[in-house]
Amino acid sequence: MTRKKNKTKWTYLVIIVVLFVIAGVVVYLVWNNYFRNKDGEIHNDDTTQVAEKKDKTDDADSSKKGDGGNIEQVIETEEEEKEKEKEKIVAYEGADPNKGEELTGVVTYAGVNGDTLMIRVNIDQYLDSGVCELSLEGSGMYSDTANIVGNAATATCEGFNVPMGELGLGAYQIVIRVNSGEKSGIIRGAVDI
Repeated sequence: MTRKKNKTKWTYLVIIVVLFVIAGVVVYLVWNNYFRNKDGEIHNDDTTQVAEKKDKTDDADSSKKGDGGNIEQVIETEEEEKEKEKEKIVAYEGADPNKGEELTGVVTYAGVNGDTLMIRVNIDQYLDSGVCELSLEGSGMYSDTANIVGNAATATCEGFNVPMGELGLGAYQIVIRVNSGEKSGIIRGAVDI
């Protein structure tokens, strides 16, 4: 009977030791992965990162030149690596709309909201002043003006809010004449109300 108890105790002891070993391995792997980045360098130890990069650079330089390299090369290599990692930004290769003879744009919104027809316009060029002249042509006629407001790279009309009582139902052509300094243009659109 005591032999069976001793055997059971040893079995439990072995199971507990195995569980502790497994828990230790899991904790080590989680800890190791948490504090290492994709290159295998420790995040919170900057001196280790610099030393490892210096060692890598020194090895590469010494294989090229036969000497140990120097700190200036390490700094240049790190800067080169950072530049390579950045995404290359592709520049817009179309014509510059600010250099054209005519102002252009698009009606971005034309719709009824409650008892108001709202019309919003985006102008392709950057303008800091000027006037937008709205003409609605359809089953009725309506005209209004709004100032031009500059944005970062484009401009917009302040917006047109037309009372529905001034219009009849039907299809309307939207014609907006944009004037700023010596430049002008026409922006067209349509709306059904």
